[in-house]
Amino acid sequence: MGSGSFKTSGTTVGNMGRWYYWWAVWLFTSLTVIWTSSEIITGFFEKGSLFHVISIVVETFVLGILILFIHDRFQTVNPVQRRFPVLYWGRWIAVHLGPLLRQYWFANDLEEKPFNRVTRNWIYSTSKGKNNTIGFGSQVNFDSVGSHIVMPAMFKRKTSEHEGYYRVIGERTGVKNPVTLEHFVTISAMSYGSLSANAVSALNKGAGMAGILHNTGEGGFAPYHQKGGKVIFQLGTGKFGCRDDNGTFSDEAFAKIAAHDNVSMIELKLMQGAKPGKGGMLPKEKITAEIAAIRKVPMGEDVLSPPRHNEFDTLSGLFDFIDRLRNLANKPVGIKIVAGHIEEIENIAAAIASEPKRGPDFISVDGGEGGTGAAPLVLASHAGVPMKHGIAMVDWALREHGVRDKIHLFTSGQIATPIDVAVAMALGADGVNIARGFMLALGCIQALDCHSNRCPTGIATQDKKLQKALDVDGAAKRVSTYVKTLEKEVYMLCKSCGYTSPDHFTADDIMVVTSPGHLDYLSELYMVSAKEASYERSKARKGGMTVGEMKVGKKID
Repeated sequence: MGSGSFKTSGTTVGNMGRWYYWWAVWLFTSLTVIWTSSEIITGFFEKGSLFHVISIVVETFVLGILILFIHDRFQTVNPVQRRFPVLYWGRWIAVHLGPLLRQYWFANDLEEKPFNRVTRNWIYSTSKGKNNTIGFGSQVNFDSVGSHIVMPAMFKRKTSEHEGYYRVIGERTGVKNPVTLEHFVTISAMSYGSLSANAVSALNKGAGMAGILHNTGEGGFAPYHQKGGKVIFQLGTGKFGCRDDNGTFSDEAFAKIAAHDNVSMIELKLMQGAKPGKGGMLPKEKITAEIAAIRKVPMGEDVLSPPRHNEFDTLSGLFDFIDRLRNLANKPVGIKIVAGHIEEIENIAAAIASEPKRGPDFISVDGGEGGTGAAPLVLASHAGVPMKHGIAMVDWALREHGVRDKIHLFTSGQIATPIDVAVAMALGADGVNIARGFMLALGCIQALDCHSNRCPTGIATQDKKLQKALDVDGAAKRVSTYVKTLEKEVYMLCKSCGYTSPDHFTADDIMVVTSPGHLDYLSELYMVSAKEASYERSKARKGGMTVGEMKVGKKID
């Protein structure tokens, strides 16, 4: 845990102009003074004695402080640094050590964000195959707002035709190569470039060992996606790996990737939960020759993705492009969205109902609380509907138009534990995409340095030295073990409710603490709100009003 977006080290170093220049000045001056004063010091203390060494160290330290004082006093960038030379750096150290001290010494086990210590420790122990049972009761405060409570069944209530989980994607559209899923967990989109080669290799190898799918992210199809696991190839707005020299979509390049045996499905990324409406950026510092070749981008430049696809700007255009991709790939094609206006979701559902053989084979609903390697604070914190609301909205819209059974729904957004999965599936998801949970399984310590290329665990960096920290085989085993234990414990919750499959979870099987001593069903909080939002927005739009104006009975002329 750390100060994240508010880290000032880069700015502070920048205030020193070229920090290594000042270090060089200090070192040169120190060596010069020490050499010239050596005889004087030796006159007082025997050369090589303890006091002789201490005097040299003290002299060097004092000289460094003097140089730092001169620099701070005469720099013009930072007024605090100018007013309080040398002392300023005490504040700088406190700011940077503070988050570390809070994480390991002062924060309690349930305080930290985005994942508290209890959650992280559960993933760490689970991924290593250690005993994750507890003694003396839970640390969770059951009166804490937001706590989820599963409603156990006294008697067995429901069984399924298939024991366990079973889904087929692509049957509705008649795709030549439909995909059968027997697991409800997928590794969410994290691209090579954002993650290291070792991290992607470990995720893919672990996915193969666990029998789950691995989403490539929008960074193209890399050799590290071919370590034994099947992938969902994600096509983002940058068309990485599928672009010509002008950066536009190439049918030929796409068809070549889609034909690969490792590629099971295609996901057309429209938006991302952590930064909806904004394209991605891979800093030039993270771009190697290999990444440039995989993405088909130039070296030495920041790689920018546009906020939206240039190939279409209407719903009919989207369906046309999906048809184009499906014809080229002969594999299921889905879309990744962030829920926003309910009428947009309903329009997609209505279009699928009117053209049953067209549209996406699956929809991935990314929650606004989704994570990323780098995103503006304002988008990460305030843009996009959260996962619970989003999946409930999409599920309701599809049901309202009679096509819910035709579409497979994935969802993502801070999902990492069995109860997270159960809640998502109770609200309508057929499966979950997990990103940061798998990063923690790899060994992530939540340092919040994903954007800096300085990830200490070698996961989110292209620094070869740092990457060596991550052993592929060991990390792959942890990924596989995490999946198996996660699914096992989801089935525990199923059995508690009297079910044999997480498919059977309903929004009336889980309650939420909405205030101390008060519980509400998920269905009350999210399903009803989705229906009401649709009704209110539709009525207001017909009257040329906002929802607020409609409710107060006013209309703007």
